[in-house]
Amino acid sequence: MSESKLPLTEDAIKKEQLSGDFVNLSDDFGKFSEECAFLFDAFAAVTREPECITEHTSEGIRHLCYWLKYQVIGYREKIDEMQENWRVLNRKL
Repeated sequence: MSESKLPLTEDAIKKEQLSGDFVNLSDDFGKFSEECAFLFDAFAAVTREPECITEHTSEGIRHLCYWLKYQVIGYREKIDEMQENWRVLNRKL
């Protein structure tokens, strides 16, 4: 029986899953990064004409900043969790 046909160990399965999770997180962060670039360009454009900043515009900017803050916190937490899982798996080997 060749090695490629052997059943995967529990750690190998976890490592494979974690690798997929890393790829998915990277893809998600890439999309988030593009959204951020668009929003930052929009914020910069708004500040060029401060007389156009209405109460609604100001509230929208505040809401987006709040959303961005918690998106970044969420990514940081996911990265930290994945790094810890990776460390645990590598300690076993």
